[in-house]
Order: sequence, then C-alpha cells, then structure tokens
Amino acid sequence: MMKKIDQASRAALGAILLGLAATTGVTVSSAARADSPLVVFLLPENVTARWESQDKPFFIAALAKDFPGAQVKVENALNDASKQQTQAEAALASGAKVLVVTAIDQKGAAVIVNDAQKQGVPVIAYDRLIRNAPVAYYVSVDGLKIGQLQGSWLADNTKDGARIAVIDGSPVDDNAHLFEQGYMSVLKPLFDKGSRKEVAEVWTPLWDPSKAQAEMEQILTKSNNGVDAVMSANDGMAGGIIAALQAQQLAGKVPVTGLDGTLNSLQLILQAKQSMTVWRSLKEQSGKAAAITAALLKGEKPAADLFNGATMNNDHADVPWAKVSPVVITLDNMKLEIEDGAVTKDALCKGMPAVGPCKS
Repeated sequence: MMKKIDQASRAALGAILLGLAATTGVTVSSAARADSPLVVFLLPENVTARWESQDKPFFIAALAKDFPGAQVKVENALNDASKQQTQAEAALASGAKVLVVTAIDQKGAAVIVNDAQKQGVPVIAYDRLIRNAPVAYYVSVDGLKIGQLQGSWLADNTKDGARIAVIDGSPVDDNAHLFEQGYMSVLKPLFDKGSRKEVAEVWTPLWDPSKAQAEMEQILTKSNNGVDAVMSANDGMAGGIIAALQAQQLAGKVPVTGLDGTLNSLQLILQAKQSMTVWRSLKEQSGKAAAITAALLKGEKPAADLFNGATMNNDHADVPWAKVSPVVITLDNMKLEIEDGAVTKDALCKGMPAVGPCKS
C-alpha cells in the first residue's frame, strides 16, 4: 500500500520534478526567499518570440511590484503538451500557490486545472482559454475582435476578385478558432458572393512558422503563384509565409497580415514585406495577470475593475475575464509599441530603412 507522503517529502519530490521538467531553464525571481509563496507561470512554446521576450519579463516585473515577496518560476514546454502536464505536476508537488497557464492544448490542459483544484490551487488561464475545467480567472485579448480587425484590414486593402490564401493557427488552441471565426465573419461573405476568391484554407499545427512556410509553398505551387493576399493568423507564421513568397519574388507584392506585434514582424513591416499586425499591450495583459495573482496570494478577491463584469464561458462555467484591447499596427502607428516598452527604437531600427518611427 502506498504511504501518504508528508509535506516535506512532497516539497522534496516537487523540487526533483521541477528539475526534470525544466526545458529552456527555469526562471526564478531573484528577490524571493526560499520560503516565499511560489507562483509558476507555464509558457507554451518559444517559436513565437513574445512569450520569452515580453510576457515572461513583464509578468515577473509586475508581480514583483504587486507582491514583492513572491517567488516566480517560469517554464516553457516547447510545444509539448505532455511536458507541460509534467511541469504542472511538479509545480503542484512543490507547493505552488497559483498557476498561470498558457495552454498548449485547450482541452488537454483541463487535467492541469482539475489537479490544481484538488489541492486548492487556483489556475489563471493566460492568453488562451482552457476548456471544460474550473478555471479561476481568464486574462486575454478578445480573440474574435482580433480576427475581425485582421479580416477587415484585408478586405479594405484588396481589390475585387483578389485571390486570398487563409492560413490559420494551431487547431488545438482556442484562440486560433476565435481568430478564424473573426476574420472569416468578414471574408466568407466576400468569398460567397465572389468579390474575393479563397485559394485555400489550412490549419498550422502548433503555430509552427516552418509548417506555415511549407503550407504557403504548397499553395503557391498548386495555384501557379495565383495568390494576391494572405490571411496569416499570427506574426511567426507570417515570417514563414513571407519566406515562401520571397522565393517566388512575391514578398512585398502580396499583402500579409499578422498578430502579436513582434520585433521581427515590425521590421518586416518596415521593409514593406509584411503589411500589418494586430497588437495588444502585453505589459497590460501580464500586469492584469500579476494583479490577480497578487490578490490570490493575499487571500483577497481581485479588484472588480480588472474585469468590468466580463466573463467567458469555457463549457464548465462563466469565467471572470480580464480583457485587453487589440490595435491594428502599421507603419503609421508603430511608435505605440515603442511607447509601451514592447520594443526599443534602437532594436527596431537597427539596419532598417529610415521610414515610420525610424525616420530620425
């Protein structure tokens, strides 16, 4: 018969598991003491630059301000759902008080939430909703609105009869489906009446830019380069798509959308290879997640103005939703990201044409 392990043994086991679960290395907030309450932030992957370069440092900095005594560990599962599950198990065994989870698999991650609930540990779904599980809070942008902004921009910047390739995100990510619903709510009526033509629609496993590039290459081959615009669901994939277009001397001639406002995407816009991106302040988003986390650590209810009554149903309950507003970014208003701290002007403009925010 298995013996019940005591708290010290559980903590020791958790430390071992956290060591085994580490992938890109565990980031630990430097100011925390060993006896500080533990918060674990589980990131999904590193093929999208924002997770490591923005979400992680912004969250650590915000929580250090809101709850200076917290110990923060950040781990990246590198697009491996089973690894993310192992990381969550390790975090719980180590006595984590709050889990902040960006799920790789919106349905599979329910196991993480259910395991956490058994130990009385709240889970904040960060950026991606987790389905059919008792999620405590949800912090994200309005994915449907993002898709609508992308689709509307593409509709406004293509001519009648334009041939559009639609390259969707990961089929296991709830956000990818929300984005697709949003932009197809704009584009499908145009396809149906013939004012735009859908060349293809494909889904991209795990948002992988290399797969998006291969998908674009196949679309160009099958259509004999008959593509006038590309609806790309995010910036990482847009980079792969643009590489495929460039190989056919089409980069800069074919409008390409994006999402996240990453440094690479902004530089592609400066070079007139990517047309736009949709951005929300990840400083604001991670700040809201940190504020909720701090309240939970204090045993308090998060401030009502973080949510303003908004909820999102995840097939289990209406989860309180801290929303962040999306903004279309082009050459004309790129400085918004500099002002927010998402990028620096020096990093953005290095080696770039003297246009937009890089004029002087």
